[in-house]
Amino acid sequence: MTEQEWLNEFSTNLARMLEECHMSQNDLARETGLARSTISRYINAQQMPNVKALINIAEVLECGFSDLLYFGDTIV
Repeated sequence: MTEQEWLNEFSTNLARMLEECHMSQNDLARETGLARSTISRYINAQQMPNVKALINIAEVLECGFSDLLYFGDTIV
């Protein structure tokens, strides 16, 4: 899996989880302490979160990491 494929997968899964949780990007930004622009970059597959941000996002969305990213492949 390429790095861009990982970004795309995370982006798609994050958008899906936001919808399932009935949350907006603004809500997620406020709850995680991340900037709204950072959340937008995640949703638009322009940036991957660091570990701290990923943990905070999963906590707020009450989901596991595997709901956001599939960790079964290496990045090539």
